Amino acid sequence: MVKLDIVILIILPLLSALLWYMAGYVEKVRNSKWRILWLAPAMICFALVYVSGVEKLMLPAYLGAALLAIGLFRPDKKTRRTASAVSCVLVLISLPLCLFSKSYRSIDYVKDFNEGFESMKAHYVLAEHKQIDWDGLYEKYLPEFEAANKSHDKVANEIAWYKFCAEFHDLHVNFGSDEKTRDAAYARTSGNDYGLVICTLADGRTVAVETDKSLEEKGISNGTEIIKWNGMTPVEADELSEMKQIFTFADADNEKFFEGYFAAGTGGESVEVIIKDDSGAEKKVTLNKLSDNYYERAKEAYKKILRGMDVGHMTITKINDTTACLRIKTMSFDSISEKDKHQKMKEELRGQILDVKKQGIKDIIIDIRENNGGSGTMVKAIGELFAPEGEYYYVTDAYFDHDKKCYISEGDGRWKSAGDVTVSGENILGDEGRIVLLVGCDSVSAADHLTKLMSGFENTTVMGFTGPSGSAQGVSPIELKSGMFSYSSSLMLNQDGTIYIDCGTDMQADDSAEVIVPFDENAMHEIFDEGNDYLMYKAVEYLSDLER
Repeated sequence: MVKLDIVILIILPLLSALLWYMAGYVEKVRNSKWRILWLAPAMICFALVYVSGVEKLMLPAYLGAALLAIGLFRPDKKTRRTASAVSCVLVLISLPLCLFSKSYRSIDYVKDFNEGFESMKAHYVLAEHKQIDWDGLYEKYLPEFEAANKSHDKVANEIAWYKFCAEFHDLHVNFGSDEKTRDAAYARTSGNDYGLVICTLADGRTVAVETDKSLEEKGISNGTEIIKWNGMTPVEADELSEMKQIFTFADADNEKFFEGYFAAGTGGESVEVIIKDDSGAEKKVTLNKLSDNYYERAKEAYKKILRGMDVGHMTITKINDTTACLRIKTMSFDSISEKDKHQKMKEELRGQILDVKKQGIKDIIIDIRENNGGSGTMVKAIGELFAPEGEYYYVTDAYFDHDKKCYISEGDGRWKSAGDVTVSGENILGDEGRIVLLVGCDSVSAADHLTKLMSGFENTTVMGFTGPSGSAQGVSPIELKSGMFSYSSSLMLNQDGTIYIDCGTDMQADDSAEVIVPFDENAMHEIFDEGNDYLMYKAVEYLSDLER
């Protein structure tokens, strides 16, 4: 739309010049057929408004185009040339306004927020489960959208949406416009980079990771214990981070895992840090700001902790003589699969597994770390392959009353159901085969489903530093002027009619890891110093130690 406006603003002066010339030409030839030309600029502007809407900074140009229509009714040369000159001036007033004003084609962020808010308020299926205070949330965040609107600040609008979405502790409540704006929002809220990220170990100690080499002279490297950050514990300093407010976790255990993680972005030009040196003595050091973007360092550390095996989607990789890894990056396969309920995908996967079994593979590690979700039918197809023989419960569909246009609550946190979904196990690995399902807090949505389903299989152990995200309901996306907003809108249940997986006010999701691998000093050094996949190593170790 922006380019189209500018193109029109270039065309209109050229048309004015043409009509100035035509005013003289038509007077000489005395031919009325040319009169329609004086309507052309107005018709062009009308088409522009129809396509892209009215832009107030274009009003002088609209007026100039309309003024030229006088030539249709007043065919004398003087009137037409005067109208052409005035029109050209009016158009040239609009051009710099559109090129340099922040308010040009600006989105009404308040109107956008209201539209998204009202839609979510009407259709968010977890409102009762999470006891959402809609009025309180609206009063809290409206001023932030008003401020973004007043300053025409796209990044501020993005930040306001992120904070609003984080209130729900539901990873299906999301907003996004584009990658550039997202990164700018995180960078603006992240604070300063002082050369390290702080992580909390399983024993409660807070240590430096992802450290810059420049900190070595101050006695700080990966694993150095951070006692105080600017006079506070890292957990206390964490609360000062604006980035913490926009970074949401559904499950309290996942949030606890990253306690202190945002602290190392807080501070001014320098910070005072108390560390524990190699001798065990406490030492005060001053760290100067390396940059004003902590996000880049924090993002890299986050990826190292959570990333899955770096191989292709739906590929099987041999780990050793008896164990292979199936990497599933997303719960989608190809354009055909959803139509045939992933039967073609299932056949291809069955073939891969049977091939590696011929090579001596007995056990499979299914890696769904960083899996961003997708199709429930793919979850069902995978579950059918790996489940032991027999029928296994997956999920219960909620009953939707089409007359009342809502799901039916039966009180006491229970909802009316419409029937169970089950899977029939194929037991492709045989009775001796064992499965480890590797998860992390970025295993979202359909990855949550697979975790919940396979945790009920006798041959499967779910393992991770944490459980999966804890967000499982169906999603509705809404396209707003400023970006895409989505929220949970399709309800799924447990057999007793309670909410499937998603946490309530206690922030405890009901899918989890059976084996929590401690994020201890060994894990930290393997990940940040050696670059190894510690969780994969622990999964292999677990399988080798199993009694058959």
